[in-house]
Formats: sequence, structure tokens, C-alpha cells
Amino acid sequence: MSARVYLADLRHNFTGVMSNDCMPLGVGFMKAVMDRDLPEVESRIFAYPDRLWDAMRHEPPDVLMLSNYMWNEWLSFHFAALMKRVRPETLVVMGGPNIPIEEERQDAYFREHPEIDVYVLGEGDFLASDVTRAFLEAGSLDRLRESSLPSCLYRDPDGGIARGEAWERRKAVDDIPSPWLTGTLDEFFDGKLAPLLETNRGCPFTCTFCVQGTRWYTKVHYFDKERIRQEIDYIGGRIRDVSPSMGFLRIADPNYGMFERDIEISSWIGEAQRDYGWPTFIDATTGKNRPERVIESLEKANGALVLYQAVQSLDERTLKNIKRSNISKDAYEQIMIHVRGRGLRSLSDLILGLPGETLESHLRSVGELIDSGTNELHLFQAMMLKGSELEMAESRAEHEMDTRFRVLPKNFGLYGDEKVFDVDEIVVATDTLSFDEYIRCRKYALASSVFWNNSWFDDLVNLVQSFGLKPSEWLAAIADGLDQAEGVVSDLVAEFEAETRGELFPSREALVAFYSQEDNFQQLCEGEIGDNLMYKYRARASFFAWPEVCATAMDTTRRLLLERGAADAIPEFDELWQDLHSYLEHKHAHGTTPDTILAPVHTSLRYDVSAWLEAGMPHDTARFRFAKPQRFVFELPPESAREIQGLFDVWTTSLKGLTKGVTRIRTGAQIRACRPQKSDASRAEVA
Repeated sequence: MSARVYLADLRHNFTGVMSNDCMPLGVGFMKAVMDRDLPEVESRIFAYPDRLWDAMRHEPPDVLMLSNYMWNEWLSFHFAALMKRVRPETLVVMGGPNIPIEEERQDAYFREHPEIDVYVLGEGDFLASDVTRAFLEAGSLDRLRESSLPSCLYRDPDGGIARGEAWERRKAVDDIPSPWLTGTLDEFFDGKLAPLLETNRGCPFTCTFCVQGTRWYTKVHYFDKERIRQEIDYIGGRIRDVSPSMGFLRIADPNYGMFERDIEISSWIGEAQRDYGWPTFIDATTGKNRPERVIESLEKANGALVLYQAVQSLDERTLKNIKRSNISKDAYEQIMIHVRGRGLRSLSDLILGLPGETLESHLRSVGELIDSGTNELHLFQAMMLKGSELEMAESRAEHEMDTRFRVLPKNFGLYGDEKVFDVDEIVVATDTLSFDEYIRCRKYALASSVFWNNSWFDDLVNLVQSFGLKPSEWLAAIADGLDQAEGVVSDLVAEFEAETRGELFPSREALVAFYSQEDNFQQLCEGEIGDNLMYKYRARASFFAWPEVCATAMDTTRRLLLERGAADAIPEFDELWQDLHSYLEHKHAHGTTPDTILAPVHTSLRYDVSAWLEAGMPHDTARFRFAKPQRFVFELPPESAREIQGLFDVWTTSLKGLTKGVTRIRTGAQIRACRPQKSDASRAEVA
């Protein structure tokens, strides 16, 4: 009988909603190499824990290989332990970037997990086959310990830890067979997982908070363009034929669009959109250099891709501390002008809690990005990623970083009758940022997520700008007013703050003890606690509390405008304002059921609000007033309705499903088109 090898890149799906919704490309590379170089080995890929558990019990493998990322670290440890219970002689191998940099801490990490026989350091595409070959030649775990394994940590014959000489990264990445074109990943076109495309490897930048910021990753190696073109075409055909509801594509490159060849790759994605109707949404981190190339890449993708210029901070001291250099503010603003002029969207992110960042510098960075024209901001917290320089003991001490642990959203489950939780460690205070300031910044992030990121209130922002206010001043007024909000919005904010405080634990052990209690575990499963708070509250605002959220934006904006003399500048301001309020509320598809969300809605308006907005919101509104109120219908365009229905098909309409789903649709997907209910509607000027 041939040897049996299981390659597992596990993701939690205990609640019925995928925690990591991408196909297991990494182990796909490993299997593609193994199928070619070790044809006598029977290898299988696993992404779903229940399928691996079933296979381990009924057909236990000779070798089990497990990936180690921050989102599946403890899930992999758990299955390693289960494997040793089922079949102790199985070789259990772990690999992945989620391990400390310092050798002494690596040894301690490995020592704490005796269920792991070998830890592969570096890229595992070829090492997976080499370790398997060495084990098969040795014939047993005991004999393997007498071998020499390159670029690995492993147990020596005396029970100590041996370390093989580290490999350099392989430049010729095309030596790895394509897991797409070989059909290695075919089984994962199941409508639950999205394709993950990698066109190059490596990152030339050295950011301390990022695993790829270490020198080991600084050289960029490229996959052949013709191979990538064939992969895109293959994936598009499979999506069309097997999982047409999946409109999502993730690109793994850390700087997509920065290289000239990316323009051509984006054109092939555009061809796939034409030929297969996929992808409708692309998640990619675009490069911070060569913006003209990035913009051209965006255009080729027909609006499915946004400009992602991650800056992390605009504070010079902080940037120096994290070894990062951004493009200049003037250059960034020029890019935004080009992006807006071409009808494209831009996205940036900031990280709260980086060394040297203060409350003032963080909020100033938010304001500068917004005023420069950035459409969407992701305001993250500094995460202590194993394998990054920031996570090192020296960095922790130097900047007095106070950290807490929280459960990763949807990254938990009950496996083999045991509860398993994956966590992240985040910075909540430093020598320049207090915990109370951390909480204030998080509430500001909520305001940004709900009121800014999706351009739902662009019309209001444009209007206040015409009266001399900056977009950042408008958002600041919204954020400051949330504490004084009433009713549904007040409850929303209070619950967000309570969850923001309640999700933090002083240690992983304290977190596990809390969530292991049955009542707490059930709340976790229902998404009542422990979910991604920013997306959860955006989903609540977008679908369930939209009328109240819209009213909050309207009331704050009205106050700002009245302070600037809008009532004197715009005749019959209050009547126009009532119509604008009704227009913006009905324009946004919302509700608690698919029927109410997808159904058209009707209302009467005294003004042709659409025409007024298209005309640039002139102060003279007389020509936009109807002789008598007219009926209008607000309805999702067919392509938007299909996209929203696809969201429901993949993620459901539950809050925990929508929490994930809101990040997988286009910004404009919820926007209804407005048209007169009767074609003979007419306007008459009012003196």
C-alpha cells in the first residue's frame, strides 16, 4: 500500500459561516509538487475540520501536515493532538509563518507542543515533499530523529530540539506546478470558498508589524505571466460552471498593481468578467509605489478592484519606529485626484497602537486621508503577529506595549468534543497611547465604518463642502454626536463600546476559560459576542437600523448647515431637507428579510431630488420643485439584485452571516435606482 499524506490548511466553519473563505492555495502548491515528485504517495488536501477528523479516524495517514497561521494556530495544534491519540506513529508536521523570530523563542514554542514532530521553517512547497521522503526512507519516527532535516525544527534522539540549516527562498517559483491547472484545487469550487490567486512572492518593504517585513522576504519572485493568464481563465470557467454565486477573488500579492505586468494581469481579469461574469469583487492590497500602474490596473478590472494605498500612519515618528516610508502627502492627494477623475474608488488603512502613535496623531491621520479624497478607511488595531519584528520581546519592552487577547471572529468550534479557540493579541496601550484613548479611537472607527466607508452619505458631504466645511469636520461632528444619540443609534453605540471592552482578556488562558462556559460559548456561536465588531455593527447599521442611522446623519448635517446659514441661502430649506432625507433613506436597500431588502419601495417627493443632486445641489431650488408631489419608485438594478441575492445564498441573512458578507460585495450593491412611478411626472417652477 502506498504511503498516505494529508495536507491540512484548516479553517473554522463550526457556526456555518467560514472564518477564512479562501481556497487552500498554500497546501495546493505542496500537493502539486508532491504529486509530481512523489507519485507513489497518496496525498489529500483538507480545509474543513470535520472532513479531516472523519478521514483521520477511518483512514489515518502516515504523515499529517498542518499549516500555522494566526487564524488556525490552535485548530492545527488540536488536530495534531487528535492525530497522536488516533495513531501515535503518524509523523505530524507543522509549517507556516506564525512562529516567533528569535531562535530561543522558536525553541520554546516548539517545546510547548510535543504533538508536533517537525516544524518546517520557510516556504514549504518543496520541503513538504523532502520531509515526507526522509520519513519514508527512515521508516519510523525514531529513525527520523537520527536524520538531518534541512530548514526544520525536529526532535533529536535524546528528546532535545535539533535545527536544520535554513534554506534560502527558491527564485524559480514556476518549478511549482500550478494547483489550478493540475486540478489540485477542483474540489474546493463548492460555493463556500473563493479563489486565491498569487502572481508573485515577496515584498521589498521592511515594515516591522508585518511578517513579510523581515529581510527573508525582500526579494520578489514572479510566476510566469502565461501561467497566470491560463489560471484566471481556468478559475473563471470553473466558477461559471460549478459555483456561480461566488463573485469574490482575493489576490495574495502584497503589492498588487505596482509592477508593469500587473496591468496585463488585470486585463485578463477583465476578460474573465466579460466571459464568465466573475469576479464582481476583488480583495487586493495595491502597491504604494508606481501609482500610475496601480490606477491602470484598477481600470482594467472594471470597478471590481479598489485602490488600496495602505499607509498605517501619517505620523513621522511612528513611521520611523516601524521602518516604513509612505508616499508624500502631496503625491497621495494627486493620486486621489486621478482616481476620482476616472470614477474609481480608493481605500487606505491605519493601525492604532503602533509605537509612537498618539490619540491626536491617529485622528489627525484619519482626517488627512479623508480630506485627501480616500473613499474608505480600515482602522485596524496593532496585532502582535508571530514572525514580525514588532512582536519580538525587545520591541514589546522598548515601547511599553500593553496587550490583550481576543477571540478571532468565527475562529472557534467544537472538534472531537473539545472546544477550540484561535485568538489574536492586540496592542491596547503604549507609552504614547492610554487605554481610554484606545477606546475613543475605536468609537471613532465605528463612525468611520458606518458613516464614511461605503459612500452612503456622499451627497451630504458634498453639500457641507459647498458651505466651506471639510469632510473630516463632518465626520468629526458625526463621531462626537454619537454619544448624544438617542434610541436605536444610542443603543448601537453603547453596545459597541461594551463589546469593545468585553472582548479583551489579559491572557489566552483567561479567554479560553470564559468562552468555554456553555452560556458564553452559545452566545459566541450565535454571533452575540466575539465577532468582528466593525463589520458586525456596519451590518446592523446597513440592514437593520438604516432609518435611524440615516436620521442621525441627516440631523447632524442639518445642524452644521444651519450654523453656516443654509436656511437663508436655500429657499424652503426645511421642505427640501425632508425630501432629501426621504430620498437617501429609500435609496439604500435595507430590511430584515431577503424580500424586504430586494423589494422596490415607493414614496412621494415634492422635489426632483435626483436632478438637484446631479446639478450639483444649487442653492436656487425652484426649478426642481414639482407643482404637486410626485410618486417615485426605488429599485435595485438587476445586477445589484443578483449580487445581493448571491450574498444571501453564500452567507445567509443572519447577523453573523451578514457580518462577513458586507465585506464581500461592491460598495454600490445596496443602492437602489430612483425613477418616477409615472412617466408623465412633470416639474413646474414655483415663484
